[in-house]
Amino acid sequence: MKKIFLATLVAFGLNFVWEVAQSFLYAPHYQGLGQLISVHFWASLGDIVMVAGILSLAEIISRRILKNKNKKVELLSIIFFGFLLAVVVEKYALANLLWAYNAWMPIVPLLKVGLTPVFQMILIPPVIWRFLKKELE
Repeated sequence: MKKIFLATLVAFGLNFVWEVAQSFLYAPHYQGLGQLISVHFWASLGDIVMVAGILSLAEIISRRILKNKNKKVELLSIIFFGFLLAVVVEKYALANLLWAYNAWMPIVPLLKVGLTPVFQMILIPPVIWRFLKKELE
């Protein structure tokens, strides 16, 4: 349980740093340092839920449904579900005006979503997965 808690803290930290680092690519959505921290604190909590969902889904699909214990298959599942969830969340948020990009945000062609939030969910979940695998082995 201690290792899961530690992985959650690592996931929060990585996502918080990522959220703050990419904040300049979004339309203004906070004023001052206090709001910067608050907005990205809550976003990072949501990111933890997304990471947990991605890792759980990859585990269910690769190990339980496909009966595959190959770590490469699980890693590819994590990357796939990270990409898929990031695109769905970004599409939903943009369509419902939850946030908006500014002109500096690189956009994924055809999908019309920001590249950095997609990279976030492609890169951070595998790092947490690897951390968990290493800690739990």
